[in-house]
Amino acid sequence: MAGPGVPQIKDFNPGVAPSGLFWTIRIPDGAVAVDAKATTARYDLNDVPLFEYTDVWAALVGEPGAPAVASFKSSWKATGKPLKVRDASNRFTGVYRMAQSTIEWKAKSSNFAFHSDAAHTSTTVFSAIGRERNGIFFA
Repeated sequence: MAGPGVPQIKDFNPGVAPSGLFWTIRIPDGAVAVDAKATTARYDLNDVPLFEYTDVWAALVGEPGAPAVASFKSSWKATGKPLKVRDASNRFTGVYRMAQSTIEWKAKSSNFAFHSDAAHTSTTVFSAIGRERNGIFFA
């Protein structure tokens, strides 16, 4: 809940690891599904343990967060023609397609709960799906 003139009142995230890595956790393999031709994908998690912070700054500076859980369902479906991208100087290549996407998200802690609108009410502003290779996988 943030934007011009609107203060952020909650931030749900897994915290900052001792290594300094933040907003990133290992998820089960079954939470993600992509078809072989990269025309559809889904990413679903249920009751992921997180922390509730008053805002992102509180999380980044290590203030204690309240235990919380979050769940979400998101999906992508390709709608456009394939677009090939290749950048040899940065060792990056991929094939992407414009897509329609949806998401539904909810979180709760002992003193706060939030639930987005249903996934079918989502409006796609920009979304893409594709496959890419980079670094040592670039060829």
